Amino acid sequence: MTVDSSAPPAPASFEVLRAGDQIRLLGPLDATVAPKSWDFLRSLGPKDQLNWDPSGLTSLDLNGAAQLSWALKSAEKLGAKCSLGELPATLAPIWSLAQEALGQPQPLSKPTKLSLIQETGLVMTDLWHDLAEILSFLGELISHVGGLIRKPWTGRWAMVLKIVETAVVNALPVTALVAFLVGLILAFQSAMFMRMFGVDIFVADLVGLAMIRELGSLMTAIVLTGRTGSAFSAELGSMKTNQEIDAFITLGLSPNRDLALPRVLALTFATPFLAVLANLAGLLGGNLVMISLGYPVRVFWDELGSHVDASDISTGLFKAFVFGFTVAAIGCQRGLAAGDGPEAVGQSTTKGVVTNIIVVAFLDSLFAVIFYVLNW
Repeated sequence: MTVDSSAPPAPASFEVLRAGDQIRLLGPLDATVAPKSWDFLRSLGPKDQLNWDPSGLTSLDLNGAAQLSWALKSAEKLGAKCSLGELPATLAPIWSLAQEALGQPQPLSKPTKLSLIQETGLVMTDLWHDLAEILSFLGELISHVGGLIRKPWTGRWAMVLKIVETAVVNALPVTALVAFLVGLILAFQSAMFMRMFGVDIFVADLVGLAMIRELGSLMTAIVLTGRTGSAFSAELGSMKTNQEIDAFITLGLSPNRDLALPRVLALTFATPFLAVLANLAGLLGGNLVMISLGYPVRVFWDELGSHVDASDISTGLFKAFVFGFTVAAIGCQRGLAAGDGPEAVGQSTTKGVVTNIIVVAFLDSLFAVIFYVLNW
């Protein structure tokens, strides 16, 4: 084996050689480098433009990389303009690791500006994936409901009753208050115009039909969306971020069957009862306005009974049943689909509330069209 005697031997210690605007770094740059090796930095000024050549380095550790980074910053603080050449291939990963450890800002690529068509396509794609996830969750949930119908003794009925108490019964006061105020406002606004034509007795019919067919179930759904549906999203989202859902799956349990299904059943069957209470509260608000107009209590209820029949009551209860299922199902789906990190719970709760309001409004308008066509 021959040795190339013309190649200069690698220096045993770290050296800095400066020739004009060229600075060559030679030898091992590590923790053993003496501080005096960087004394040349004191002579730098604003007129210096230096090209640092690290190709002569034989070794580099994190301490040496930190020294080199400090030297470059010190030279720039003195006004010199510095550019660092390419490191040897074996030392480049250590330099990159040191830059990350020291928190050096990495150059960010300029974000690509998307056209309106591209942004619209991305939004539609996200909506499509979102809808697919919701439909997949509903399909699995309905299959669990079918299994529960075949084997009702396998259901977690104790949990259902507990959720009815904590999530539904506690919502009675706010639901009744909102419905009472809605009925009161509706009666006042309608009475202002009906009295101009001497038909203010029909305020009872307007309030009754509006509350029983439409507003009672709708107000109940909105209150449950903000109070109970968001609570479902937050609870399940917290379990997801704390990896409790993963523990459920590891134990062979189904989050949809054991966590979501009891909540959906509780809200589905309890919402019609809340809607009945909301209807009564709204009618009491309208009755109070009629009393202020000089009508006896009996007149209000007699007028109401002559125009409200069983089809109106069944329509409102059917809507409440569907709205209860929708609010609970979407709230649970958003919670189980939460991501990781502390912000995931808030995001899943917000998505659950927004999605529920949109879906409830869409279903209510759809029912209005269907019932109008069917003359129901």
